[in-house]
Amino acid sequence: MPTAIEVENHTVSFYPRHWLNRWDEGMPSVPSILQSEETDGRGRIALSRGDLFDLGSKVATVQDAVNFYVAVCSWGAGTKARDIYRRIATLNDRDAGEKLLGGITLARDAQVAAEDAYHAFYTSARYRLNGLGPAFFTKLLYFAAGPTDSRKMRHLILDKKVATSIGWPNKVWWTPSEYQDYVELINETIDIMSEAERSDCIEMRLFSP
Repeated sequence: MPTAIEVENHTVSFYPRHWLNRWDEGMPSVPSILQSEETDGRGRIALSRGDLFDLGSKVATVQDAVNFYVAVCSWGAGTKARDIYRRIATLNDRDAGEKLLGGITLARDAQVAAEDAYHAFYTSARYRLNGLGPAFFTKLLYFAAGPTDSRKMRHLILDKKVATSIGWPNKVWWTPSEYQDYVELINETIDIMSEAERSDCIEMRLFSP
């Protein structure tokens, strides 16, 4: 079982050029994360979960939301250019920044249930964006909400690997109520697992069984 420190140090590298090569004039301004000079010898930027928690806590504007989206998706996709290209397409929606900010704001509100924040990105009546499915938008929810004073967290990442580990059907979209069930399951499990320091320690263990 990973510790909370190990979770926050969980780092993934990505190539900014994969984003920049496909960025066009109709998209939002190029986010600051892609202009960072903190690259390694191969031109990659490294991001940890802790870095993303910090970024999520500072989102206040549409441009902040786009920057956060790019950072979170970069961490989720890593060095895979194809996955980055899929995430770029989402930003072609002229309201992408506003929708991202709306969903992120809900995730950070402790009074909003996990199911309701998830539903905001799930339905076109709220903030749904083409190409942005649960595997990535639950990452936005998770990093935006961040850790709390409790061992239990309001949002957790849910993707195909995690779902498979808990014996759920092989699919990539879950209903808002299923997401709520998942978060509650992990938060109930932590009550009987003294070795788990925080809910996302269990999530990370499920991702890499």
